[in-house]
Amino acid sequence: MSLNKLHIFKTVYECGNTADAAALLKVTRPAISQNLSRLEDELGISLFTRFPKGLIPTPQGHQLARNVGPLLDQLNIEISAVSHNQDSRVGILHIGAPQATGTLYMPRIVERFNALYPNVEIHLYLESSTLQLARLMKGELDFAIIDVYGGEELHRNFQSYCFSETLVEEFVVLACSPRYYEENIAGDLSFDKLASLDFLTTQDTALELKSWFYDQFGKIPPSLTKRVIANNGIALIDCARRHLGAFATGSNLIKEYVEHGELIEITPRSRGENNSICLAQLLDKKPSALEKAFITVLKDYAQSTWGRE
Repeated sequence: MSLNKLHIFKTVYECGNTADAAALLKVTRPAISQNLSRLEDELGISLFTRFPKGLIPTPQGHQLARNVGPLLDQLNIEISAVSHNQDSRVGILHIGAPQATGTLYMPRIVERFNALYPNVEIHLYLESSTLQLARLMKGELDFAIIDVYGGEELHRNFQSYCFSETLVEEFVVLACSPRYYEENIAGDLSFDKLASLDFLTTQDTALELKSWFYDQFGKIPPSLTKRVIANNGIALIDCARRHLGAFATGSNLIKEYVEHGELIEITPRSRGENNSICLAQLLDKKPSALEKAFITVLKDYAQSTWGRE
């Protein structure tokens, strides 16, 4: 049984005849009659008694109208609400972002967006790019902001069903506090010295640190002393400020701390390889007006402010 047949029944019930119902629904009278007959066949009951001047509902017809009428009305209200959200930019957004980038920058971007569209409920998911892409595939996110540092494999995995647009380019740098630098490095930027440091990392595999060493020296230390493992880059920044070790991070994330003298970059040969912070969306998804509005604010922030505050 389709909702269309119930909708036609409800319209005929309210109009009292097929001619007015056909005009209201913009279909032919035979189409109305055919759908009513099929509905009666499916239910095994008569819904109307036919007269030359119109239709009189049977007791079963009155009962069906009482039961399904409010449900169809509520369904129309819900559908209208969705359409209203598309047009007026009022509703809910589900957005993914990396832990550190999301923690540091997304509140600032949301603040700007909220000033323009105060009636929007925003759900932020701060997690790894891999988890964000999985959420995109399930339809749980409207769009995501992802890191593609060392991301050739990541690109290959999602390029068939997502497209990405670069928002910010940054260097991946090794950083620590000035005190930790003086006590443990003191100008010795050799591979052996740096490999012997205490490290702060976002994952047990320390892939970001290994990638940094390979970029700088063309080789990876056989082992690393992992002093702190935390899945949030902001927590690692705070650990580094407290002189607990060195960590690999995006240059934009620590820009303010470097300017204030709380952290310094360790640059044996260069600032490091590039990390791209990208906007990722499903290829076949048509962005709503609400999504477009947020993306406009996001891009404006990325171009004018990101990493410059």
